[in-house]
Formats: sequence, structure tokens, C-alpha cells
Amino acid sequence: MLDKDLLNYLGPKKKLIFIATIFNLLNLLFGVLITASLIYLIFEIINNNYNYIYLNLIILAVSIILKIAATKQVSIISTQLSDYVVYKLREDTYNKFLSLEGNTCFTTSEMAQLSTEGIEQLRLYYSIYLPSFFYAMLGPVILFIIFLFLDVPVAFLYLACVPLIPMSIILVSKWAKRIFNKYWNIYTSLGDSFLDNTSGMKELKIFLYDEIRQKEMMESSEDFRKITMKVLTMQLASVTIMDMVAFGGAGVGIFLALNHMLDGLSVYYALFIILVGAEFFLPMRALGSAFHVAMNGATAGKKIIKLFSLEEVKRKNLKVDKIQNVKVCNLNFSYNEKKVLEDINLKIEKGFYSIVGLSGSGKSTLAKVLVNILKEYKGNVLYNGNLSVNEVDKHSFYQHVSYISANTYLFHKSVRESFKFYNENITEEEMYQLLDKVSLTDFIERNNGLDFVINESATNVSGGEKQRLVLAYYLAKEYDFYVFDEATSNIDSLSEEIILKNIQELAKTKMVLFITHRIKNVIDAKYIYYLDDKKIIEEGCPKNLLDIDSKFKELYEIQTKQEALV
Repeated sequence: MLDKDLLNYLGPKKKLIFIATIFNLLNLLFGVLITASLIYLIFEIINNNYNYIYLNLIILAVSIILKIAATKQVSIISTQLSDYVVYKLREDTYNKFLSLEGNTCFTTSEMAQLSTEGIEQLRLYYSIYLPSFFYAMLGPVILFIIFLFLDVPVAFLYLACVPLIPMSIILVSKWAKRIFNKYWNIYTSLGDSFLDNTSGMKELKIFLYDEIRQKEMMESSEDFRKITMKVLTMQLASVTIMDMVAFGGAGVGIFLALNHMLDGLSVYYALFIILVGAEFFLPMRALGSAFHVAMNGATAGKKIIKLFSLEEVKRKNLKVDKIQNVKVCNLNFSYNEKKVLEDINLKIEKGFYSIVGLSGSGKSTLAKVLVNILKEYKGNVLYNGNLSVNEVDKHSFYQHVSYISANTYLFHKSVRESFKFYNENITEEEMYQLLDKVSLTDFIERNNGLDFVINESATNVSGGEKQRLVLAYYLAKEYDFYVFDEATSNIDSLSEEIILKNIQELAKTKMVLFITHRIKNVIDAKYIYYLDDKKIIEEGCPKNLLDIDSKFKELYEIQTKQEALV
């Protein structure tokens, strides 16, 4: 019932649990004192004995105040513990996920669920369950010691009955552990399926597969409903068993106390036992109630601990101040043992460089290796002559390198907010200057100006407008190296022309790599690498490649004829 890994994760904050336990015990003692004072006060009034009534009233009032203070303190400590755990878990989970650089057995939806609902469940585990656990262990012992002075048989009876509650919890926990593991797996699987179906909704509609997927989702939902009902049934059974033990034990204790009262036990003591006897079981009962939440939190916690135990990608985390060139030496890359790039060698400096080739030749794969998106390669990618991309601090690296593709995401935010995302110090005047560069000022002004909000999936802008807006955002922050991966594919000719004009202007002062299958767009490039069948088969300036019998020239002529026909 107590997970050492999850407890040790708290580090020095573990003391908060023990402090909360102490205040819980004080709360219990003050409650006992209030009950004793009330009973004494009633009997004194009945017997017309007012000698100590004022003292008793003072003790009662102080006990009530201290009990309220102890209760409030437990709440404050629980909140502190809860806030600490949530902040630390989210920060550690995020940093760990980044450090793994995608090399993890967890899916995207599972990571999202772990870092949201999973952490929320763990919040309850740490702030409610753990303090209840230690309180449930110590509370009955303190009451047992008090009851020894009143009625020894009743004290031992209550102490003997109390362990029946954790025993029932342990028995249920074996059942619960299997259910919660299954519950969490079905839950994350359902999340994966939902994310997959919503992402591919357009394709499902086009190919009339949406009804089939809908039935699959309904079946998965039904499985989740059934496992949820099992969880609720298990919880109800557990609560019922605990209540039977608690109320049954309290009832037997009351019966014994009344019996002993006939044998000479003080009425005062008997009434005290009757009123306080239930307190023997309340700490364990509270623990049992928190147990179900704790099991769900512990299941999520185990997965998070598993995430933390994964081996990180080792880096030297060297800082980079400026990138002046990139060099690729003997690069090889494979997807699932299928070779995609073979013995690639190239160098890029300031200016307009391009990698061209037919679709599927490996251009985008090479671009992603250059910007450190794909990492499982053989060979070297060196910046500034000798700095391996695997040794560079990621944050420092991406301050100097940008990657813009046809699928670059536009956030569901206003144009103003998005500009601020890329450069928090940018002024409105600079925003409009960049919009002028990509010929979007009039469009933005017609649509609420800088407060124009791009909706989800950017459906309120055309493909060309989207790509021009993306370019404007990236120009808001100066990078040393810009990689454009098919950034002008599937857009209108006007947008293509505007983007190419800005890229050529950018290349006068920056390193620019333009990935494309359209030869026409790179005729003015400084240097070309032609990629075919996993290898760079030709390289040089466009003019030289067009002057010889080359693959580059052949593809250029084919595309020129095709465009003339259109």
C-alpha cells in the first residue's frame, strides 16, 4: 500500500507528510478532549456541581480552537505538498521527455494523459493518501492507550478489529491492481485511437471508412465502460466491507461497554467509550476511501517513474554563439533497416544552397538530420567545422537553426500573439514590416488586423497565405541557418514567388538551404546537391550543371516542358 519509489521521489519534502500526520494526531487528541469535556460538563450540570464548570468551559473552548487550527494546518500542508508535487512532476516529466529526444516507449497520447490526468491522480496520492496512511497507523494506537485506562477488554477488542480494515484493503488491492492496470491501458489506448481518428478524419470521410472506425471506437468505448464499471464495483465492494468492519466493531464495543457498566464501569467512562469508539476506525476508514484514488495515482506514478528511468541521450551540451557553416561527412541513415541515405557528403555556408531530386529520394530525411530532428544516423554532422550536432545544447542550437516545412504548424492564436511567440520584443511596426515583406498586410488589415485569430488547423487562411505567414513569423527572429523543406509545395504561384523572393533576399546575409523537387525554383542558387537513389550523384552551381549532360539538366527540361503544357 506504500510505494517506496513514489515516496522517495518527494526528497526533502517528505517531512511535510510527517508534519501533516502530527497535526492529524493532534486533531484526534483535541477531538477526544472535546468529547471528554462535554461529557464531564453534562454530568456536572446534572449533578448540580458547578465548582469546575468555568475551567471545563475554557478547556472545551481551547480544544475547539486548537482542533480547528490543526485541521486548517493539515489543509495548508496538503496544499503545499500538492502544489510542489504537481509543479515538480510536470517539470521533470517535460524535461525528461525532451532529454529522451523521442526515444521512448510511450505514445504521444499516453504522454499527454500521464502529464495531465496522471499527475492530477498523483497529486491526490501525495496530498491525501500518504498523510492518511501514517495517521491510520498511529491513530488507533493512541486511542488504544487511552482506552486501556477505561476498559481493557474493549480496548483490545477495538485494536483487534482495526487491522481487519487494512486486511480487507490488501485483499481488494490484489484485485484492484489488475483492474487499474487494465483500466489505464484501455484508457490510453482509447486516447490513441481517438487522436488517430480525429487527425485522419478527412481521409476517413473520403474513403468512406468513417463508419467502420466509428464502430471500432464504439466497441473500444464499450470496453472502457465495462472496465470502469468493474472499478466502481470494486470500490463499492471495498467500501461495504470496510463499513461492515468499522460499524460492526464499534457496535460490539458499545455492547461490551454497556455490559461492563452493569458490572460497575463508570457511566462517564461508558458514554466516553460509546462516543469515541468509532474514532478507532475512522483513520483506517479514511485511508480505505483514499485507497482507490491512490491506486489509480500509483498506477500512473509507476509509469512516470518508468519514464524517469529511461536512459537519456548523452550530450556534452556545448553552447553555440553563431553558426557559420555546416558540414556532413559520410552520413548514412536507415528507417527500420531500410537504407534511405548512403555516404552523404556536403557543405553549406552563407548563401542560397539547395538539395533537389525526385520525390522519395531522401531530401526531407536529410534536412531533418541536418536540424537534429532525426538522430539515429551514422557519420558526422558538424557545425562550424568541428562541433558535432549531438554535442550542442538543444536550446542553444535552436536559437540559431530553423526548420520550415509545408506542414509547419500555425497556433490557434492571434497574429500579434504568434509574432510575440517567436520574438517577445517585437513591436507592432516591425510586425507590419514583416507582413509587408510577405504581402499579407492588406489581408490581415481586412481581418481585424493583428488581432486576427488563426483558427484550428488554419482553415481560415489559404495554403499560400499560411506559408507566407509562417515565413513572416520565422523572419521575426533572426537565425543563422534557415532550412526550407518543400516550403513552396502545393501553394499558388503568387505565394511561391513571394516566398522565393524573400528566401533569395535572406540568403544574402544568412545560410539558407532550400529543399525542393522543382528545379525552376533553384536556378539562382549558389550551389546545388542532386540527390538520387540515396546518394548525392551531382553537385555544383546551377549554370555548370545545365551546361553538361546531367540528371539535373534532364529533370529541368522535363519539368519545363510539363509546365509549358499547363
